[in-house]
Amino acid sequence: MKAIARLSIFSALLLALAPIALADGIVLYNTIPSPLPPNLPSFPYEADASGEFGGLIQFANGNSTYTLTSTTVVLSDQSYLANWSSAINGTSITASGYTLPITLNLYNVGSGNTVGALIATETIDNAFIPWRPDPTAGCGNDYLASDGLCHSGSLSTITFDLANISVPDTIIYGLAFNTTDYGADPTGALGPYDSLNFALATTPPTVGSNPLPDTAYLESSNAGDYNDGGAGGTGAFRQDIDWSPYSGAVEFSGQEQQSNVPEPSSLVLLSTGLLGLAGILRRRRPAFTRS
Repeated sequence: MKAIARLSIFSALLLALAPIALADGIVLYNTIPSPLPPNLPSFPYEADASGEFGGLIQFANGNSTYTLTSTTVVLSDQSYLANWSSAINGTSITASGYTLPITLNLYNVGSGNTVGALIATETIDNAFIPWRPDPTAGCGNDYLASDGLCHSGSLSTITFDLANISVPDTIIYGLAFNTTDYGADPTGALGPYDSLNFALATTPPTVGSNPLPDTAYLESSNAGDYNDGGAGGTGAFRQDIDWSPYSGAVEFSGQEQQSNVPEPSSLVLLSTGLLGLAGILRRRRPAFTRS
């Protein structure tokens, strides 16, 4: 009887805690192919006179609010070590790769699917980017990859820790960094970041959805970069069309905010009460005699 009582109390405590444990770290949106190929089509920031690129996305299940814990982004790097030997404008150069600041911005969706108010911004001050392999004979300036094809870039990922940022079910995200001539604070110096691109998925999301599958969002100073009815490049982060089937290769993780998930203080009270009940049962257990 004693063992059964203890087991019942322990099971109740686990059930009380389960909603929190199961809700944490769920993939809410994903366009990253698995397994990751050697390279993907990509958006070139420096070549497209841009400082930010992203899209409008909707998280899984369409609940009203979510808590985001992390975002993983796939980048395509076309720089290789032979072209760079020392630090460039604060960018650290090593034998295996280089580092630079990269920022993720999250926005509300405004009227007419415009970019609304900024929800949050998160910067990795020293995002590490591995070099792509050196050119391979027979591939020109490209390299021969494991798939037997020649590629100009190689893929890597960076992950932002979002620390439980609360967001609605549909947002606009943008990935931003500086190149020689573009971005919030152009470096003014040539660097490997000029050949760093945002990798693009070519299939629909496996989790979540793209409500505007033909649309991307980008900031550009080049009027020719916008297919927006003639408004042209204004240097503002805004909607652009004719992007199907391409979208940013990105994954958002977190949890749905559910009203039936107990608050931490409630869990403390519940667990304390269950432990107290266990103590009472221990004190009141009947005396057993040996047969």
